[in-house]
This record gives sequence, C-alpha cells and structure tokens, in this order.
Amino acid sequence: MSLECFRGTIWFVGCGLMLAATARAQEPGQPKVQPGPNEPDWVVVLSDRYGLSMIEDLLNPVKTTASETPGLFRKAGPGPVRYAPVLALGLETRTRGGWYRPAGEAAPKKSGLWTYTFKHTAADLEKKNDLAPPLEGQSQLEFDPGDQPFGVWVSNDGLNDGGVYSEPAVVARNNARLAKQPYKAMIYPNRDKTTGRKVPNSYLIGWEYSTNDDFQDVVCRIDNVVLIGADKPKAAEKP
Repeated sequence: MSLECFRGTIWFVGCGLMLAATARAQEPGQPKVQPGPNEPDWVVVLSDRYGLSMIEDLLNPVKTTASETPGLFRKAGPGPVRYAPVLALGLETRTRGGWYRPAGEAAPKKSGLWTYTFKHTAADLEKKNDLAPPLEGQSQLEFDPGDQPFGVWVSNDGLNDGGVYSEPAVVARNNARLAKQPYKAMIYPNRDKTTGRKVPNSYLIGWEYSTNDDFQDVVCRIDNVVLIGADKPKAAEKP
C-alpha cells in the first residue's frame, strides 16, 4: 500500500510496509504515530531528510509509562546551547519555542527564545535543503542554562494551553488538554546523512502539540547538550 505523503507532488511507494514494520518494533507503551491527511509522514521525513529510523534511532522511547520517560538535557561543553526550529509543518498561527528549568511539581520556569508564523509547503520539502522557518522580531537561538539540567518547549498560539515540553511528566501536570497522552517529543541523535556519523552533542526533536500524534508539527535541532538518561540507538552506525 502507498500513502500520499505530500499533496499532489510526492508519493512514497511502500510507506505502508514501513509503518507496519515500525509498529512491530516499537515498545508496547510507545504512542503510535498517526500521519495527518495530506501531510508528510514522520517515518519518511526522518528517513529522507535525516537518514534516521523512527524507532531504531529513538533515544527517549516509552518503556513503562510516558511520565517516567526522560526529557532533560545538560550542557555538554563551554559556550551557549543552540536551540533552533528546522522544519515547520504544524498550524500556521504563531509558534513559540524556548527552554525551562524543572521545578518539581510546580509549573516549570519557562524562558522564551524564538517565534515564527509560517508553514512549509510540499514544494519546500521537495526542493529546499535549508528549511529553517523565518524567525520574528527579537528571536534568538542561543542561551546558557549553566550546569543544571533543563528542558525545552514549544507552543502554538492557536491552542489555548501551556504548550508541550520535552519531559512528558511536565506535559501531564501542566497541559490538561494533553494529559491523557503527554508524550509529545521524540528525540534523536543528529546524524550526517551522507556519512551516517552522529554530530557530537547534537539532537533532533520531533514535536507534537496537537492530538493526532504525527510528531512533525515542529522539528528542532539542539546543540552542545547531552540528553540525560538517553537510550542507545538500536540502529548500528556506519563506520
């Protein structure tokens, strides 16, 4: 079976077989990825653009419950952390991103970094290599969290809630709309597609701020960090 991955332009033959194989390989508690109608499939975006496998390369799978799944980072070395959107496929209303300091059971201490009001088209994905959405106003990409653990977040102004966080437990506590399924960030090693080698201390995050779990509303890259408690990718790296 073939899925229509990009409206009227790109068809991925055999995409249905990839989805079936992925479903068999993932952890039992892992939320199922459900591509929206006429939207690119997260399996295909990861494979075609980044050379990654959706499940085999996943660093934060749900092993027990979503709320016990890690989602905090620590700065890896000198200099700032860089956190940037690289792909925008969600709502066309303003998207925001930033970082937060964990605060236990209390609401996280959020800091905003960037905003954009933009959505990529099928033609963009087909023709462009650099798809970073145009940032607005006083947006910035770099910050210094010090030596303490921190998380990252995104939100969209079209949704009346507190956004989503890299820690599912924080989503469950602070977003009533998404509390039943708070796992909203899939985190991967950033890999050079040409060589197959990991980019040191660099990760890709596929965000889901809605309820259909397509996990490509926003794709971000974060650099100069280590994901605390990360799984080792199941996929073998190329020599």
